[in-house]
Amino acid sequence: MINESSLSERLEKEDPLLWHQERSILETTDLICNLMERDGVSRSELARRLKKTAGYVTQLLDGTANMTIRTISDVFFVLGYEFHPHSTKSTTTRVRRKQSAGISRRRMKHRARLRPGS
Repeated sequence: MINESSLSERLEKEDPLLWHQERSILETTDLICNLMERDGVSRSELARRLKKTAGYVTQLLDGTANMTIRTISDVFFVLGYEFHPHSTKSTTTRVRRKQSAGISRRRMKHRARLRPGS
């Protein structure tokens, strides 16, 4: 049987980008759940405020729905909070330059396709 800690460590080594994505999702959903608990807001009440189904809210909070920054902003707004993302320098895993450069090249190619006249 694999415990969560060893699974997390293995994922961090094997796919650091995915590990950071999953950690960010977990931290965001935990923060939302803590705010809801603090203010006594149920999932069904959050769904009502968002004008969404309770199932959608469940998917957001369990990490199975793709939560965009727009969605996160909406959730914070209907809970009465402002969303202010921040970053810190990673102390866990450094993404190899080659990986990072590959991502940057793909983004640049994608942006070039979006530009008019390209």
